[in-house]
Amino acid sequence: MTSVVKIKTKPIFAARRVKKCDCEERLHAQAVKRIYDRQTGELVGWLYEWNTGDITPRWSAAPHSDVVYE
Repeated sequence: MTSVVKIKTKPIFAARRVKKCDCEERLHAQAVKRIYDRQTGELVGWLYEWNTGDITPRWSAAPHSDVVYE
């Protein structure tokens, strides 16, 4: 018996970054996740999803590179 394993090579949010329509503008967004510093556990920003489907981080101060999403 042979099993087929599907390997996803793109991050989970990659599909959501694609705009739904090229004609849409960014009009409104809502926070979908919190961003925490991995070392300190401090809240450093939020991840927003726009009406176009784009996902962007909003940092409370300077951008961080070693983060965890809630």
